[in-house]
Amino acid sequence: MRKVVAVEYVTVDGVMADPGGVGEIEHGGWSNQHFDDELAKHQTDQLFASDALLLGRVTFEGFAAAWPSMEETEGEFAVRMNALPKYVASRSLEEPLAWNGTLLKGDLVEEVGKLKQQPGQNLLIYGSSEVVNALHPHGLIDEYALMVFPVTLGVGKHLFREGTDKTDLKLADARTTSTGVAVLTYRTAAEPGDG
Repeated sequence: MRKVVAVEYVTVDGVMADPGGVGEIEHGGWSNQHFDDELAKHQTDQLFASDALLLGRVTFEGFAAAWPSMEETEGEFAVRMNALPKYVASRSLEEPLAWNGTLLKGDLVEEVGKLKQQPGQNLLIYGSSEVVNALHPHGLIDEYALMVFPVTLGVGKHLFREGTDKTDLKLADARTTSTGVAVLTYRTAAEPGDG
């Protein structure tokens, strides 16, 4: 059974909006000064342990506009990003989708449940807070790979919406990069085989 892994950049106060600085919020680009080789390796390891991406419309459209032209500068990471199939959750997009995209039709929870039953590597979520918030209450995200950056913003979209139900997670790994980013891996508390 495949795992769904949500890889997220967040600030200490839980904001996940505009880490790269594409103009979503006033203080966008808050992750850039802290990005280093350690984080690049972590991201590469996550990507190569996956054989598909699971994205919301906004993230998909932003990535599809940027990644195809990044193979020269970003090398094998960009090649892998461009080659992987992408499952896209959207109520407004229509097929066919460019950039190896497949529109998830019907109920997102049911569709992701079916994808998890298929053999293969991880299904990787980048950003896509609407997808995370739709799947989280149903226990469909197996792992949260959070990179907590040493900054607070006070404004911006948070990873989890207000009113999200309590969910117990288990810390599986924790380390800190030389630039002060806490790299935390949480898993759902009740995994198959847990006693």
